[in-house]
This record gives sequence, structure tokens and C-alpha cells, in this order.
Amino acid sequence: MDRLPEILRVLYALITYSETGNDFVDVFVYHSSWIMELAGLVGLIVMIFRNPRLKKHERTEDRYLFYECIMVIVILILQLSLIPLVYSDSMIAYYVFVVALTVNEVLYMFIILQWLVFVDYILYRSKDHIRRRYKHAAFPIIILAALDTFQSVILFSGEEIFYRWYGMRNYLQIAKLVIELGYIIIAIILERKYTKESREPRFLRLEAFIIPFIFGVIFKFYDSSMLALGIILTYSAVKRRDRYIDPDSGLYNGEYLEYLRQYRKGLGESKEYGLSIEAKGHGKEMVSLLKELLPKGISVFSLGDDTFYLISETSKKSALKMAAMMIVDSVESSDAPYDVRILEKQVTF
Repeated sequence: MDRLPEILRVLYALITYSETGNDFVDVFVYHSSWIMELAGLVGLIVMIFRNPRLKKHERTEDRYLFYECIMVIVILILQLSLIPLVYSDSMIAYYVFVVALTVNEVLYMFIILQWLVFVDYILYRSKDHIRRRYKHAAFPIIILAALDTFQSVILFSGEEIFYRWYGMRNYLQIAKLVIELGYIIIAIILERKYTKESREPRFLRLEAFIIPFIFGVIFKFYDSSMLALGIILTYSAVKRRDRYIDPDSGLYNGEYLEYLRQYRKGLGESKEYGLSIEAKGHGKEMVSLLKELLPKGISVFSLGDDTFYLISETSKKSALKMAAMMIVDSVESSDAPYDVRILEKQVTF
């Protein structure tokens, strides 16, 4: 029991991102943090090169996750490059260190936002929905980045001003955490809403990212490496769906349609309203149109031979009727109009 206060003091020091005064703990944290950062860097690079779809990042979901991987790789490289600067007495090294920390903080927030966008697209698969919902989502990050930059300039201005404005950093850290938690909470709400409304299986586990993120928030020495771990675990979960994705179009394939039949049959047999679309000789144009145009909640299947099938995840017939009208109008008003055949179908799941 006599050691309990000392243990609590060390834990508090770790959580508040400061040296603990315990030589063993400080040495362990120092070495383990950069080893984990190096492992995260190698892990992300290996994941990209071992997965051709992620490496090419032609599909929208792969592109979102690829950009996120690149941002985390940049953060990890920054973190590793900062290690020698910590023990340098050079003022130039100090300035570089502060600027790198500011870049690090901004990238960290953008990574959480990018993860939210990835989650939203994986659930609802609508680029139009993403554009509208996240049109202004980066504004809080930009404002906080401007304040953080202003603070860095102030800290360079002199010792007296330094102590006067140093406390501002604590408020910025709190604001940063609020923004990140806000993005996390939005992702949870979206996933809960999707689970409640949709009758499609989920190929996504939010806890694969959230649990490492929380660990990184508590123990800030490991925050960047925990981001890398969260992305690797997230992609491992989502990758299970790759077998149901048509490699040419990036849409669901016929195998997934059969899988979905069996899944929904387990929920209770029901009648399903769908649209069959034929665009002979214009499959690529139709794929681009469907990806850009369709609202969230509609699943698109590529059945080959320039034939596509649409069903509503929420079984709303009106949504598909509206989608059919939008498709016809867009084809007719395109630069090179082509024939498209849309048939209404009702199938049993």
C-alpha cells in the first residue's frame, strides 16, 4: 500500500505527457514509444504494398483509407525525426521542433476526420452524400491550426510573452481533443443509425479504431503508433468484403447479391423492390454515373454485361423511383447521350 501513491503519481505523469521522475519508467516509455512508432510505420507500408487494391487506390473506399495511411506515415516520420531534436541545445532545433509539433497536431485531427469520412462511405457508399455532409467539416481544424500557429509565433517572441501565452497551449489541447471526440461520436451515431435502419451486413468494426485511439489519448507517448494500429485493424475488418466487390467497377458483385439474400432471409423473408439497369456498350459511363449520383441507402450490384441491379437498404420504394428518374435525366442531359433500359423488379429475399 505504501507504493500506491508513487504508482498513481507515475501514472498521472504519463497521462499528462511529462517525465515521471522514475528512471525505469522514463527509459521504458522513451524506447518503447519510438519502437512502436517504427513498427507502425513499417506495418502501414507493408499493408499498402501487400494489398493491390489499397496500393492502386482506384476505388473510393481504398482512396480514402490510402490518404489516411499516408497522413499517419507522415506523422510517424515526423515523430521519429523529432527524437534527436529533444536533446539538442540549438535554437534552430527548438524552432523546428515546435513547428513539427504544430504540423503533427493538425495532421492528427485530419486523420480522425478522414477516418469518419471512410466510415460514412463504407456504411452508405455515396460520394454525393460525403460531399454534402463534410463540405465544412475541416473548418474547426483550420481555425485551431491558425490559433496553434499564432501561439507558436508568440512563443518565439521572448521569455516574458512566452510565460504569458504558454497556458494557451493547454486550452488548444482541450479544443483539439473535443474536435477529435466529436468526429468519433459522429461515427458511432452513424453506425448505430445504419444498424437500426439497414438490413445489410456490416463489414466494419468501429472499436478496431476507437480502442487504440482512446489508449493513445490516455498515454500520449503512444498516440501516433496507436493510430497506425487502428488503421491496420480497421482495414483487416473491412477487407472481408473484398470478395464481394467487382474488381472492374468497384461495385458489389452477383456473389454478394446471393449472400445478401441469405442474410436477409435470416432476418425474416420479405419482398424486395429493385431496379434492373441495362446500358449496353456504356458500362463504364453508367458505373461513374451511379457512383456520383446515387444517394445513401441504395446498394448497387454489377452483374456483368453492362447490367446493374439496385436495391434500397431500407426497402423504400420511393427512393428507387427517384433514383431511376435521376439516372434517366442525367443520361439524357450528358454530352454523349446513350440508351439505358430500367426495369422494375420485385424479388423475394
